[in-house]
Amino acid sequence: MKKIALTLVGFFLMGWAMAQSGNHWTPISGTQYNMTVKGIIVIDGVTQASNQLEIGAFCGDECRGSRKAALFPPTGEYPVMLTVVSNVYSGETITFRIYDHTTQKELELESESTLTFEHNTNQGSMGNWYPFVFTTPPSSTIHNTTPGSWNDPNSWGGTVPTASATVAIDVDCVVDVDVEVANLSISDGATLTIQSGNTLTVTGDLTNTTVTGLVIEDGAQVINESTDVKATCQKGITSYDTKSDGGWYTMASPVDEMAIAGSDFLTPAYDLYRYNENPESGLEWENYKDNSNVDFTTFENGRGYLYANSNTFSPTFVGTLNAASVARTLTCSESPDGLSGFNLIGNPFPHAIYKGEGGAIDNANLASGFLTLNDEGAWHVNTYEDAIMPGQGILVKTTANTNLTIVKSNTEATAESNGAKNTIGRIGITVTGGNGEDRAFVYFGQGIGLNKMRGFTDQTPILWVRDNNTDYAIAHVDNTYESLDLFFHNKTTGEYRLSVSTKDVAFGLLQLVDNITGEVIDLKQHPNYGFHANGNEMDGRFKLIFRVTTGVEEMTENEPFAFISNGQLIINGEGTLQIIDALGRQCYAKELSTSNFKLPTANFLSGIYVLRLINGNETRIQKIVIK
Repeated sequence: MKKIALTLVGFFLMGWAMAQSGNHWTPISGTQYNMTVKGIIVIDGVTQASNQLEIGAFCGDECRGSRKAALFPPTGEYPVMLTVVSNVYSGETITFRIYDHTTQKELELESESTLTFEHNTNQGSMGNWYPFVFTTPPSSTIHNTTPGSWNDPNSWGGTVPTASATVAIDVDCVVDVDVEVANLSISDGATLTIQSGNTLTVTGDLTNTTVTGLVIEDGAQVINESTDVKATCQKGITSYDTKSDGGWYTMASPVDEMAIAGSDFLTPAYDLYRYNENPESGLEWENYKDNSNVDFTTFENGRGYLYANSNTFSPTFVGTLNAASVARTLTCSESPDGLSGFNLIGNPFPHAIYKGEGGAIDNANLASGFLTLNDEGAWHVNTYEDAIMPGQGILVKTTANTNLTIVKSNTEATAESNGAKNTIGRIGITVTGGNGEDRAFVYFGQGIGLNKMRGFTDQTPILWVRDNNTDYAIAHVDNTYESLDLFFHNKTTGEYRLSVSTKDVAFGLLQLVDNITGEVIDLKQHPNYGFHANGNEMDGRFKLIFRVTTGVEEMTENEPFAFISNGQLIINGEGTLQIIDALGRQCYAKELSTSNFKLPTANFLSGIYVLRLINGNETRIQKIVIK
């Protein structure tokens, strides 16, 4: 038996030697040292039975040995009898590769086996082979296999792609969660739909060559820097027939210079306008239907448009997504209505952008904040913290002719981009009730105020701040101010709520005075005030009274107990009232037994007055300016 076994081994060694002709790799020559490895090839856990596989031993990229597998008759296995060479006695790391002579290609496999070179040693033996272990690496591209939700593992054959994945969409897929991947391509014939409220972020390359391949619903976002990406961007429109006085939308195109003619925005009955801040014809709103507007042919990048339709549907912007910064020229002309400098622009990108310092729209000539048109047709004020959504048009105000650049960035702004960055804080006022809500802001510090713009409806409550006979949605004042008139108008009788919030500023005093009811509300303790409105409110119904604290204790004057509203000097308190002019003369005195005493300011000359209110041992002092 021993003689027969030795004969079989001899045949194996002879066959193995003959099988080494035509190896793919050639080891280095002139070496001094060697070691032997007797092994078997294992790929993905399966022992290979082929004499067409060749093992190459490498130190770095230098070949140190190469042998094909050969049949070992006693066991039917295909081991490799590999000699590894070196000019270093020991210590080098040896790795392995595999070449398939059938396909004449090196296999793209990951080697799990490494050896440390030691001269004149053996690894493995007959019957106890050293395992040359290889595994197939994960596919470099993950393909979806079944139509359906992105977040469903069954769509991917088991595992949802991670943020580092490269993904190919081969069949229809719906993004119904926020998704981030490294690279993404959409195959012809497949559709990737980003549902409203969700965001697709592709940190590397995004490839799509047909407009039907990528569908972005209204309210969805795509964040990516690739160029030449085709898409269909939906805009949700509700019929104006279903709204009492609304149905207007401000919109902008996320695709490059799309032609208006032939688009489904022209579905009857529609109205499409652009805003001209400096019209020669006198028409600020220019209608697409007016044939005299010969240059009104495309949705210009970065320009906003006003739109309404009798249908409820989702018209689409179709084309190549804007991938570069967009330049707009804004004008500021003389206007008798106090609305000089308003320009209707829009978000030209498929993701949210921000207006303000560090955001996509950062221009020192622009007033603080911006206006958006709500569903009821009223202009709603926004600050630098509010996002401008894809496909959304906004009204901005410039104080001078300026070239505006809208940068392709979704970075949030950190402050207003004009002098308002030097503010010490703000008051925010919101009124809700009737058919909607409205807001106004008071910024303490430098900046450009945003005028109040009246909308297309009088069915929603309107709120604004008046300063120096100018109506503001965002007013800028310095911290020496002590009061501001707050205007509220509405057309619907009912119950309303006025809410006040503060940001980055402290107040020693913050009060709201209702000039109809005479109530004085401490907004520091009660920031919400409910009131009844009869649908025909007086001008300046409310007054804000405040004192900004600087952190330094101020003892020169008591908390204010008097203010001026609608030509009345109003005193809140009881006791002996003394009014002293700038020359130190007492020009008025009266005993007050009830709060909310009113005295016409017409009884006094313009100037600075000192008010004293004496009640027992307490004397309260306040300066006031009568204009």
